[in-house]
Amino acid sequence: MKSKIKSDYKVNQNIYYRSGIFFMFITLIINLSTRLGIAPLDWKSLRLFSGSVGISFYFYGIYIYYKKTRDLSFLKQTFLVLFIGVFILFIFYLT
Repeated sequence: MKSKIKSDYKVNQNIYYRSGIFFMFITLIINLSTRLGIAPLDWKSLRLFSGSVGISFYFYGIYIYYKKTRDLSFLKQTFLVLFIGVFILFIFYLT
């Protein structure tokens, strides 16, 4: 059986998913601006808050979407991409 990558746009209508992506984007901006010296180092404490809120909203949005649609292939695809991203970050921080 052929498996194809499925891109579902219904999850983007979920407010928790969208706000999680927004907070993770804010965390990325804060992280980059403190590393480049644009923002003061006091902003690093904000990074932890926005990251934790963003990740929890993101996972809750995925949970709500899965509970509503029971789409297991989307869930597998999402966690595979997250695992690859965490693995790349782990390799980056080791070097």
